[in-house]
Amino acid sequence: MEFQVPRRLRPSLAVALLITFASATSPAGAHPGGLDSNGCHTNHKTGEYHCHRAQNAPSSPGIVKKSRSGICHDPSSPWYDQTANYIEFKTLDECLASGGRLPKR
Repeated sequence: MEFQVPRRLRPSLAVALLITFASATSPAGAHPGGLDSNGCHTNHKTGEYHCHRAQNAPSSPGIVKKSRSGICHDPSSPWYDQTANYIEFKTLDECLASGGRLPKR
């Protein structure tokens, strides 16, 4: 014997199931925090200090930023100020030695 839901209850059953499944899942997100007042933190696995909020990140005149895509931006790069998520290096050579590359010009 097969159970059938009456036609008049089908829309409400569909909505109830949708709400049940939607509330049972949790949204994926980034790590919960651990950023300093500059929006940066140290990755304890690699020892690298990097920033997530460029507008608050300290940028001394000599630092080189390696973007998430592996591009090394020194202060003369046209994309230097726009690079938000980066790993900081003291020199361009140090950034390149870490596997980074120069931007295409």
